[in-house]
Amino acid sequence: MQQIWNIISLGGPTAIPLLIASIFSLAVIIEKTIFFARNKQNNRNLIKKVEMVLDEDDTMSAYSQLKGEKGPNVKLLSTALSNLDEDPERIREALQVTGKNEIRKMEKHLQILDVIAMIAPLLGLLGTVLGIISSFNILGATAGVGDPTQISAGIAAALISTAIGLIIAIPTAIFYSYFSNIVERRAHQLNESIVEIMDIVNGRGEEYEENVKHIS
Repeated sequence: MQQIWNIISLGGPTAIPLLIASIFSLAVIIEKTIFFARNKQNNRNLIKKVEMVLDEDDTMSAYSQLKGEKGPNVKLLSTALSNLDEDPERIREALQVTGKNEIRKMEKHLQILDVIAMIAPLLGLLGTVLGIISSFNILGATAGVGDPTQISAGIAAALISTAIGLIIAIPTAIFYSYFSNIVERRAHQLNESIVEIMDIVNGRGEEYEENVKHIS
């Protein structure tokens, strides 16, 4: 642990901001990994189960199908069931709002990873530049006859800052891309689910109109 701290301390004045950035990056990566692991169920089959129950006009049983289930589709189906008496267009709007809220939950804190992946190399480069400037100041103070070993050691220490920045930025960028792909894929699945649920709602509306015509 002491060796790690010694290496970080050699990174110069930007080492502390880089360390803080790495802590934020790790925290977000852990948080999003847990979030996506807990919400990985898409429950496409749940839509079919609810559709079969609704075909029997058993709304309460449709609600019971959602108990104990997890995933965005549960939220969509719950929204649809609670608005079944509304106009189909209103139901569509409610589903879209629910879908957008689910996407926002998935995107939460991802921007932090994007920012860290962008600024970490820049902070590292800044630390290196400051370190090299300091080394040349030492060389200038000794009228160009300073110990070459001391100068090269100073430059080597300055380069540590860039290395730290890259070590933080590379995995952060990888995880940001990975999580972004998950969000994009699940957003597409949400749109498909909304279409399926609206087909069920429209089908019930047409069935209701047919029954009214038959009674009249």
